[in-house]
Amino acid sequence: MGLSGTKQMIVLVVIGRLLIVLALALLGLGVYLWLSGAEITQQTGQLWYNLHVASLNFSQVIVQKHLSMPFLWDDFIVPALLNQPAWESILWVFITLMILGGLLSLPGRASRRHRTFK
Repeated sequence: MGLSGTKQMIVLVVIGRLLIVLALALLGLGVYLWLSGAEITQQTGQLWYNLHVASLNFSQVIVQKHLSMPFLWDDFIVPALLNQPAWESILWVFITLMILGGLLSLPGRASRRHRTFK
């Protein structure tokens, strides 16, 4: 049984807003790392390894084994994120999440404009 059009729109808007909240949390983490004196110019993978090696390993296992996408880890995540400076990776992920969240939230904004009050 599928969702109706309105319910699908609500789900998309909620996911969009969650992505925006996640992006803002990531930006907050980046600012926290910078203010705490962490070396944010080092590679993201090295910084992540120094901060919490278990979560780095867990992320790799999830992507490669559970999602069955080792190519995603090897061909995208490692070169595009983990081998880049931490500040750059945080910035790119922040921008990506904000754009995706904004696009998914658009249907909710469009439907609000057409409402009329009686």
